Parts: sequence; C-alpha cells; structure tokens
Amino acid sequence: MNPDQQGAAAPISAYAIRQLNPFSGMLQVLETDLARAFSNNGVLWRIQVVGDRPEHTWHSADRQVQQQFFNWGLWSAAEGLHRVSANPLLDIGAMQRAAAPLLAQLPQRQELLPFALADRFEYWACDYRSRPVALIASTASAQYAKGSPDTAWHATLLADHGFESAALTAAGRPNRDGYCPRAHAEYLESAVRHRAQARFWFERSADGSGRRLDNGLTLDAGAFPALGLETAWDEPLVGGLVQDYLCWQAPLLLLLPLPGSAERARLEEQARRRAELVADLYRLYPRIMHPELIEQARVEARLRRA
Repeated sequence: MNPDQQGAAAPISAYAIRQLNPFSGMLQVLETDLARAFSNNGVLWRIQVVGDRPEHTWHSADRQVQQQFFNWGLWSAAEGLHRVSANPLLDIGAMQRAAAPLLAQLPQRQELLPFALADRFEYWACDYRSRPVALIASTASAQYAKGSPDTAWHATLLADHGFESAALTAAGRPNRDGYCPRAHAEYLESAVRHRAQARFWFERSADGSGRRLDNGLTLDAGAFPALGLETAWDEPLVGGLVQDYLCWQAPLLLLLPLPGSAERARLEEQARRRAELVADLYRLYPRIMHPELIEQARVEARLRRA
C-alpha cells in the first residue's frame, strides 16, 4: 500500500512483546499497516514509517519497488514529535501522512499501558524430559516460531557486569576472578546449559498450557517457569544463585503478568534494591501490590539522580 492511500481511520493494533536473551524488559507496540511506535518505558516512543527503499528511487518504473520501515522520529507527551528524519531520498510528505493516524492516537493509547502480551510462541531450553528450564526467545507470529534463534540462554549481556550472587560470594567464588568480570552470570549460564540441552518451540494457550510445535506434546501451565527460569535445582548452591539472579531481575520481572499476588509482592520488595530501574519501568507494571514500596523506590531514584 502506498502511504498516500492511508486513511485517517486506519486500524491500530496495540500489544506488548518481551525483549529476551537476556530478559531486558517489555516492548509496548502500536502499529498500523504503514507506521509503528514502540517504547520500553511508556514515556519515549520511537516512530517508524514504511517507505520505499532509497536505492529504488532512481530505478525505472518497471522495477519492483521494495518497502521497509524507516526510523521517522521520537515522540513523548512532554515534547511531542521531535528528531524527525529529513532524509532527502525519502518521500517526507507521504511518510508524514502515513504516521499521522498513529500520532493522533498515541496520547490516548498511552493511558492504557501496559498492553497485553502477544508473543505466545516461546522457545525454551528444556531438560531431558522436555520440561522447560529457561526461556530463550518468543514471537507473536507462528511463521517465525521455527529454527533456532539462539541455542544458548544468556543471564546478562556480555557488557553487563552488574549481577553478583551472594550465594556464590559466600561460597568463596568471586564475581571478578581475574579472568571474567561476570563470573557469576557465566556460572548460572553453565548450570542452565548442563541441565537443559534440548530446545523446543511451544505455543502457549490462554490457560497457560503449552503445545510443542514439533510433536504436539502438551504441558500444563505449571511446567513453565513463571519468571522464565526454573527455580527448583538439586544443587543448593545453584538454587541460591538462581534466587539471587531473580531478585536482581525483580524490577524487570514485575513487567510480567504474574499469576500470583504473593510473588508480585515479594518481587516489589526485592525490586527496591534497583530503585532507578523501578523508576524507569513502574508505569508498565500491570499490577502494584504495595504502592508505597514503588513510591519509595522512585524517591530514592530521584535522589540518586539529583
């Protein structure tokens, strides 16, 4: 469809998808056929618009035009649309018209955050019984739920050295051992790798159950770790390491639609240790059990940033 054909009443989809491997948050998405906006904090939105690829601008009319999404600008309630692209090889007017319906809806849709999760196809590292151990990837489309997007589960980014486990430190295993600045994350990744050597795609249902796409095996909701990582481990040291990791991830895990209020309340208490991350993400928490804890974290974040 040409951007000039886009009507003001274009249908808009709103959904959320997880940012995985490592789990680093939730992406909120608004989209039409010709434009999309996405945000990982509910405040600053990146706008992308479909346009003809510049290299086709000079080709003859009988060449098939290829289209793709281009970064168009940023939007926030405080600043409106800003940092708008002015690439002379793009049809700026057509792209403005394509983005207009989306921009008109952004203020109202922002009040409805967070959006519902759409990535119901999940790629898990599984044990020898096909039981999920660690979530590696997810997608909202069945056509992408195939192959191996990544064979290894990652606890943190390679450049992120912030995670340290009290359990490993107490056992005499320092996080910075002279060879690796993220030894604790690597220890956890190794434990997952040894326990979960199989990889399978599952389609999750509304009741939480999941069907393996390759053979139809169905597992009930309880087989899938709610926080994306198995918490029951035979080795106590690894069990403590996993709990330390999930505590460190608490501000991010609160973004998930967790089934139990008790677990959410526990994560809210743990999340206060990373107050600045809570302050960045709290708008996207689907439920808050103890608002006073979140407010305390926000106040602490403001003081740290002052």
